[in-house]
Amino acid sequence: MRIHESVWVVGSGDAGFGLTHPADCTVYLLDGGREWALIDTGSGMDTGLIAEKILALGTPLEAVRKIFLTHGHGDHAGGAKELSAMCGAEVFAMEQTAKFVSEGDLKALSLDAAIDSGVYEQGFLFRPCKVTPLKDGDRVQVGDMEVEALLMEGHCKGHGCFQVDLGGKKALFSGDSVFFGGKISLQAIWDCELGDYVNTLRRLEDVRPEALFPSHGAFSLNRGYLHCQKAMDAIRALGIPKNMIGE
Repeated sequence: MRIHESVWVVGSGDAGFGLTHPADCTVYLLDGGREWALIDTGSGMDTGLIAEKILALGTPLEAVRKIFLTHGHGDHAGGAKELSAMCGAEVFAMEQTAKFVSEGDLKALSLDAAIDSGVYEQGFLFRPCKVTPLKDGDRVQVGDMEVEALLMEGHCKGHGCFQVDLGGKKALFSGDSVFFGGKISLQAIWDCELGDYVNTLRRLEDVRPEALFPSHGAFSLNRGYLHCQKAMDAIRALGIPKNMIGE
């Protein structure tokens, strides 16, 4: 599903567009000209469907040279091992996510809690995957496109957003930090911190993205900053933005 001249949606589950496995987050494919990149990899429960979507564009899998993980939760990073092997791609994430995914640390990734609560079925398999760590502000070249990593914690430790320039328009792949309508994703796990989340929302408002591409639900091609502002309006009123969890 093409959503911009240089951006496609090649994966999305029941919390998005229903293109691939129900548990998948929205997986974005970026065209950098000489090479391509993925933002997140889905749950890994039917990675072949994502590969099929890429191939259907006429893009060979080996053209996908880089994969960026917004964080390590199962619906985002479960497919990293398989997709990176299929494509021969290098995987990147913020430092803590890189460590947790590389080690396959189910407790640090809150996957043990997610399985126990029924978010993922018993027997859900998370495959450790080598991940190159990024620091806040690091930039990675994807062909003619530069991807900037921004540390945006709150939803979990090591959560990152990725910023790119799309024809002079600032675009932000926001992961689970902020969503259409100014919603956020607070959940009862060890590393979800409201204080960190508030700091992230303040920074997102300052980033002022024109295009906003969250990992679930709708996206915004124009005036994406309005969704960041809406979340901050709730904070300024000493409240909490609407939560995606439990809806």
